[in-house]
Amino acid sequence: MYLELIPEQGKFYKTNLHCHTTISDGKQTPEEVKEFFKSHGYSAVCYTDHEVLVGHEDLCDEDFIALHGYEVAIKKDEGGHTGTFMPVYHFNVIAKTQAQRYMPRFYRDNPSCAGDSRRWIREVGVYDKEGDDYIDHTEYDVNWINDYLAGVRAGGYLITYNHPMWSMQSALDYAGLKNIHAIEVINGACIGMNDNTAMHYETILRQGTRIVPVGGDDNHGVPACGLGWTMIKAPELTYDALIAAYERGDCYASEGPELLSLVLKDGKILVKTSPAAAITLFSEGRCVRARRSRTELFTEAEFAYEPEKFGKYFRIEIRDAAGYRAFSNAYYTDEIAKKC
Repeated sequence: MYLELIPEQGKFYKTNLHCHTTISDGKQTPEEVKEFFKSHGYSAVCYTDHEVLVGHEDLCDEDFIALHGYEVAIKKDEGGHTGTFMPVYHFNVIAKTQAQRYMPRFYRDNPSCAGDSRRWIREVGVYDKEGDDYIDHTEYDVNWINDYLAGVRAGGYLITYNHPMWSMQSALDYAGLKNIHAIEVINGACIGMNDNTAMHYETILRQGTRIVPVGGDDNHGVPACGLGWTMIKAPELTYDALIAAYERGDCYASEGPELLSLVLKDGKILVKTSPAAAITLFSEGRCVRARRSRTELFTEAEFAYEPEKFGKYFRIEIRDAAGYRAFSNAYYTDEIAKKC
């Protein structure tokens, strides 16, 4: 038995999958965002300004890819300000192709446009390619949201469920969400609200939704830049290669530690990392396996592959000496059985 859970071929590309600029309510221009992240070792940024899709092909070069998408808000009170207490769903919607400019289920009269986004909506053109794919309101209701997200996904997008702690949400809000590809387990701008936690990720996995963990900065200015990221393992640095790898789940989320290798060999799960104080395997149930120490660091761990104890999935978390963490994708025992 040998299975590369993370492909051995290819290269990890450091990517920020949540970013705001002066196109909406950010403080940095798209060019300034590129300059900062490229100078700090990033290979890609996904520009996700509020409620407006703008492409940034002009920022791409041989060492940097500008992915693009947008962030949508669905509020408890559609016309109100989120303020301190209002629950709200935020979703990042990432275009699967560089040519994508169509915003399915576009809300023309959206009262939630932030910063300068309304002007950009007027200036960059019409988003409805068919003539009737608009919405005229939103509803804070899981059934309505699932129908909305189904239309967005069918339009060629990968959807991330953003910062549930900042959004004042719990399992009561996200139980039953469908058509989401990923969940933020690390949000740099929201770390003060404990959004760098796996609790929501774990809850969604346990309810049976197969979802990818991601990290991003949600940066509106320099102070929130470089706090959380997604490492995508792709064969080359192109828009299509990054998106294809991300869609496959060949990635992990981090605020520091590196997950260098993850393979299943002869009944063992073999993990290689940057120096770590703890490498932990979590499963669907109470079966937890860990290598940890308070006095030494290590760069690998080995766990028996026990699908009958793991249940539907297992995943890996890494913690370094400073307490920073990384989160692997979940690996599903039924899929492994088919491959092995």
